Amino acid sequence: MAKAYDFPVTFTCRHESCDESFKQEAVEQVLKLSRYHGHIIDADVKVNGKQPSTRVEVTVRIPGVVVTASYEDYSRTVALDTAVEKARIQIKRYKDKTKDHRVPVSPEPSGETAEPSE
Repeated sequence: MAKAYDFPVTFTCRHESCDESFKQEAVEQVLKLSRYHGHIIDADVKVNGKQPSTRVEVTVRIPGVVVTASYEDYSRTVALDTAVEKARIQIKRYKDKTKDHRVPVSPEPSGETAEPSE
C-alpha cells in the first residue's frame, strides 16, 4: 500500500554484496523520515563496505537544503541506524528553523457592534 509521502529512494552498495533484506530495511527506515518533513524530494543510501568497517551515507533532498549524514561502524545495521538517526535530527532542526513561530493574531472585536438608539 502506498503511503501519503512516498518519494524515490536509491540504494547503492559498493565493495560489498548487500542482501535484499538489508536493502529493504534501509529503504523503509529512510521512508520513515517523511514523518518529520512532508516535502522530501528524494533520498540516496550508499553503503561502502571497505574492510573491516562499513560506511553508510544517507542523503535527503528537501526544497532549499540537502541533508547528508554518514556513519562508519563494524556492523552494517548499526551504521545504518546511526546515519538515519543523524539525518532525522538534521531534518527536524531544519524544519524548526523554517517553521513560522509567530502566533496568529485574531482581529480585536470592536465596541461598535450595536447601533446607537435615537
